[in-house]
Amino acid sequence: MDHKTETFLDYKNLLFSIAYNMLGSVKDAEDIIQDTYLKWLEIAEEDVRYTKAYLVKMVTNKCINFMNSARLKREKYVGVWLPEPLLNYSQSIPETRIESYHALSIGILVLLEKLTPRERAIFLLKEVFSYDYSELAVIIEKTEDNCRQIFKRAKDHLGKDARRFEVDLKVHEKMLNNFLRAVSEGDLDGLIELLKEDIVFLGDGGGRTIPVNNQRLTAALKPVYGRENVSLLLLRTVPKLSQLADFSQEIIIANGVPSIISYSGSLPVGLVSIEHDGEHIRNIYVQTNPEKLRQFEKK
Repeated sequence: MDHKTETFLDYKNLLFSIAYNMLGSVKDAEDIIQDTYLKWLEIAEEDVRYTKAYLVKMVTNKCINFMNSARLKREKYVGVWLPEPLLNYSQSIPETRIESYHALSIGILVLLEKLTPRERAIFLLKEVFSYDYSELAVIIEKTEDNCRQIFKRAKDHLGKDARRFEVDLKVHEKMLNNFLRAVSEGDLDGLIELLKEDIVFLGDGGGRTIPVNNQRLTAALKPVYGRENVSLLLLRTVPKLSQLADFSQEIIIANGVPSIISYSGSLPVGLVSIEHDGEHIRNIYVQTNPEKLRQFEKK
């Protein structure tokens, strides 16, 4: 392995983490990293004073440019668009542990969609990756004052929702298990009690359907609001899903938090992620688009 490749690999996990949290797509983040690596091989190292800063700047700007073009594609997306989840750890596939990647939760990635690409870049680099304003000024090619203003604007756009960055994993796992039990047992009252009154359910199927006993299950094309509506939707669809051949479910760590993955044999058919306020579930995110679940397939 040559020196330039070794140098790049030293920073690859950081670069992937930045790209993934910017784009909400594993595949697109991988493409950005590969393109950055190829460009890096063409550059004379002696011309680069600070390698880490140089590579972070390359990746960040590639992501900003990509996001500006990707927004048009998302407008044509069938149904609700959700980020592609990142598998951190599965008990049945222990080699999938990816502790060195920093992936924000699905809910936070959805929240960050409120921001412009430049606001998102500065917010992530400052709030998540702890870059100071002098470093941001170099990466974004703005003055430090401009970076402060953009960061403040990003926080203003997020408002009180910025508190959702704090996750108590023990409380989260307990809430998730209670949710799984209520849905599995068809306990409508128990499920309603778990959900916040103004809960929002978001499902991303990418326009695909799941064939079950001569029926086809499709993700809701629009968000579903309210605990009664969400409860009825879950209790109507989950029993049908469980009729799939070799159906199984397990708790995995995806995007840094416990989530529920459903399988038909070795094929993943759905990933459920939740957000809560410590007492009730406030948002449910369900990913059933097979293209976004490919990394969860059992080998």
